[in-house]
Amino acid sequence: MIVIVMSGYILFVVVTTHIFIYFFSVDPNAPDFHYNQPKFIVFYEMLLKIFLLFCFNCKAANPQVTMRQQGTMVTVKQQCMNCIKGYVWNSQSFMPHGKYPTGNVLLSLAVVMAGASISKVLLVFRHLGLSCYSARTFFSHQRSFIFPTVFHHWETYRAGLVSKLKDMKDVVWSGDGRFDSMGHSAKYGVYTMFSSTIMKIVHFELVQVWKLACTRM
Repeated sequence: MIVIVMSGYILFVVVTTHIFIYFFSVDPNAPDFHYNQPKFIVFYEMLLKIFLLFCFNCKAANPQVTMRQQGTMVTVKQQCMNCIKGYVWNSQSFMPHGKYPTGNVLLSLAVVMAGASISKVLLVFRHLGLSCYSARTFFSHQRSFIFPTVFHHWETYRAGLVSKLKDMKDVVWSGDGRFDSMGHSAKYGVYTMFSSTIMKIVHFELVQVWKLACTRM
């Protein structure tokens, strides 16, 4: 059973099972609301039962209901004989200034952050019968949203570390370059700069192996 209670601007969601009770405290005005709010799997028949009860506009009984999938999001449309307007409901919000469902992009982000394989994730969803997008959409999200955001965050974070180190004295640095692993033949290598003073990686550079080999000569 799921109980949802609104208290001011705080949404309390209580999920009860035979043993456990989970409490979620969510602020709809928080900047990370879409990311931190709890999400649930809802079955098709449960949605159908709700939207077949009555028209959400005029309260007339027995409206016609159609559903359209967009990745992990479903759009439910009611058509009623008594009112022309009808009613449209989306299971997710959309990304700011865009047409992309938030859940689709968050799923792609979760796959990247977990280091998971999108093919394995989609296979699990397929066995469960859970609606999702294609692998092509996932790679489009990577290219358009996730990688640029991660890169921007890293550059901002690195600039802050460099600015902090400039104001410090007797900074200790460590560096290393690795371009091959045991049993592997890598095409690229990584130079890493580590500050022992603040115990953080400040910079790394990805280059091709032949460039690293030239520097060792």
